[in-house]
Amino acid sequence: MYKLMVVRFDSSSGSYDDAEFMRFCESNKILHIDKEFVQTESSVYYSFFIEYLPAVKRFEKPDMKSMSEVEMSQYNRLREWRNELAASEGIPAYIIMYNAQLYEIIKRQPQAKVDFCAIKGMKSKADKYGEQIIKLLQETELEHEE
Repeated sequence: MYKLMVVRFDSSSGSYDDAEFMRFCESNKILHIDKEFVQTESSVYYSFFIEYLPAVKRFEKPDMKSMSEVEMSQYNRLREWRNELAASEGIPAYIIMYNAQLYEIIKRQPQAKVDFCAIKGMKSKADKYGEQIIKLLQETELEHEE
């Protein structure tokens, strides 16, 4: 993708107004930038022609406030299970699953391995962890019903 941006020099502050340009560069993968310095009688600015790729959406942080008491218990139980599993395998917990994935599992309440396909990054992990996760979700829900 391509974008043309202009960054003007603000003579009153003595600096370039580059906040929008910086935000754009930080939130996208920049492949190439051509810049041109332009000075006219009334203004000074840089013109940027940017070749970029849109940033890949990352996992969003879980919205803990929207969780019910049962969901919060399920989330905490899954985190404990994941952390214990990671420690036993000697790897960081996020390698097994991100907190955002745990949150999605709680919100979607999968009942079968195939249900994990709808959760980003979980399709390949369903065979390995799916049955354990479903069991933990069901056990936690039953504990709250008693």
